[in-house]
Amino acid sequence: MAFHPRIVIFDLDVTLTEYDTFLPFLFGYLRQYRKRRSLKLYRLPLNLLKFWHWGNRTWMKTEMLKAFMGGEPRERIAGWVDQFVEELMQDSMREQGLAELRAYQAQGIRVILASASFDIYVDAIARRLGIEEVLATRAKWDRRDRLAGMDGANCRDDEKLRRVKTVADMPADGQGVAAYSDSHADLPLLGWAEHGVAVCPSKRLFHQVAGLGLEVARW
Repeated sequence: MAFHPRIVIFDLDVTLTEYDTFLPFLFGYLRQYRKRRSLKLYRLPLNLLKFWHWGNRTWMKTEMLKAFMGGEPRERIAGWVDQFVEELMQDSMREQGLAELRAYQAQGIRVILASASFDIYVDAIARRLGIEEVLATRAKWDRRDRLAGMDGANCRDDEKLRRVKTVADMPADGQGVAAYSDSHADLPLLGWAEHGVAVCPSKRLFHQVAGLGLEVARW
């Protein structure tokens, strides 16, 4: 019997897009403003070594954001966001994933976009997709409205599920909820939802499919 959800939660990177968006977003900004950013990137190789040693993904994510965009004004970043999202929507979205999303929207089913990527551009993608409810890693801005790093926790793993549960009228037990993701990092969310869908699953996620009773979708 087909599952008919009341709420559907989509991950973004590699679920609705063909690739992870964070690094292309950063390097695209660097190409746009290479001369402005070159001096702030000299510390990045050392930070990469620290990341591989300690394995702190959240720390590294913050350091990379600051290295590529730290101190940049919101208005300038917003200009790059518009260009980045336009190119992404034209060339790098999973067509079958978009068709699934649009089918839910056409039925009036509540759709939420939940991503570990930064709200700087996830919010813009959501607007293009007609999604009103968005959960994403938040960027921090200083008093001069310049980018200062990450605000709060990285929206992945248990933190993503925690945020999902705080959304208005969300069932505590996940009943009536469908969740779509490609990543093992979303195992807490996929396992909690009544119907979890592993989209083009990573190797680590694929090994968990049978144990959690997940559907597999190849988009």
